[in-house]
Amino acid sequence: MQSLLVLALLHLNQAFHAPRSKPVLRAAPLQATDSSVCALLSLNARGVTKRAVAAAEEELGAENVFATKSLTEAHVAAKKIYERRYATVVACGGDGTLGALLRDLSQEYASIDDLPAICTLPLGTGNAVSRYALGRHYRRWCGSKGVRRACAALKHGVNATLSVPVLSTDQNELCFIAGQGFDAFLLDDYKRQAKATQNTIIGPLMRSVGGYFFAMALRTLPAYLRRKRQMRVRVEALSECAYVDPRRGDAAIPVETGLLYEGSATLACAGSTPFYGGGMRLFPFARSDKGGGGCHLRIAVMSPWRFVPNVYGIFKGTYRHDTLALDFVGDDFRVTLLDDECYPFQHSGDAAGDRRAWRISVAGNARFVDLLGLPAPLAGLEMVGARH
Repeated sequence: MQSLLVLALLHLNQAFHAPRSKPVLRAAPLQATDSSVCALLSLNARGVTKRAVAAAEEELGAENVFATKSLTEAHVAAKKIYERRYATVVACGGDGTLGALLRDLSQEYASIDDLPAICTLPLGTGNAVSRYALGRHYRRWCGSKGVRRACAALKHGVNATLSVPVLSTDQNELCFIAGQGFDAFLLDDYKRQAKATQNTIIGPLMRSVGGYFFAMALRTLPAYLRRKRQMRVRVEALSECAYVDPRRGDAAIPVETGLLYEGSATLACAGSTPFYGGGMRLFPFARSDKGGGGCHLRIAVMSPWRFVPNVYGIFKGTYRHDTLALDFVGDDFRVTLLDDECYPFQHSGDAAGDRRAWRISVAGNARFVDLLGLPAPLAGLEMVGARH
């Protein structure tokens, strides 16, 4: 009896701990297709599952679905998208997936303005562009059900699109968010923390979304409070821009090219969409000029002891101050670290190494599918005549 019980428990244990077979995911076949819609799913995105891939294949056909895991596969997919002249691409992943897709497609098309319309679905860790393009109820488009609904709807055509500026760095990286300071330090700390704990029992937790909170509490905030990460920057406008008056928040003062700020800073970042990730509206004045173009450059000028208590308000976009938070709207900026320092740089919510200087400019406008009507409201800036 005991032996039977032991055997039963062994079989039960094997059933629970048997290695799960990995889904057979592949790039689309090479034959031509008459469809105008395709889907690209990044297998590195945490929300892209076997069910999500299957949902896209069932709606669009396997020949119109590209499931990629490496840079090489992503390049091949971009070439096929261009060769087959798809009118719409369903991009499943986060902001990093979206930036990589734009980079690969821009190598095939004459300009960013010529790219097919993109339907971005929030299947990644950072979903800033999806949050803007899909409106307040963007979570309806998460998971395999969201992929199925989007693909099914787009087979009947695209009703409306949103034009969103695409930013380019001086290293030809395409993105919608970039910068240095607190957010870049946090991403770098998260990356280091995940690497240090990869072979431990807490490794999976530190690589999850919760790992960001641990990295911020255990590494980023303490380092700021100990003044170990003080940046001194020079910020320049390489084309005409506008300074947002913090006393009103709905008025901007035209500014000519040249030096905008020089001194200490805890944050220097730019974005062409209002959202940063997790619903944080770090760039409330992005796309708020009359033409709907340009990007929002935000500089936090305050001591670590003042920055840390206000970090939530700064990233939520509600913090205003005439000397401690400087906001500009324009098309071309350059940020240089002083004192020969190099600090982490991030774009699209991913750590991108240490840099001493970087430039961010508007490279063109991408068209994003509007599935839910108008996006969350933006601030509308009124230009006033005085030049400072």
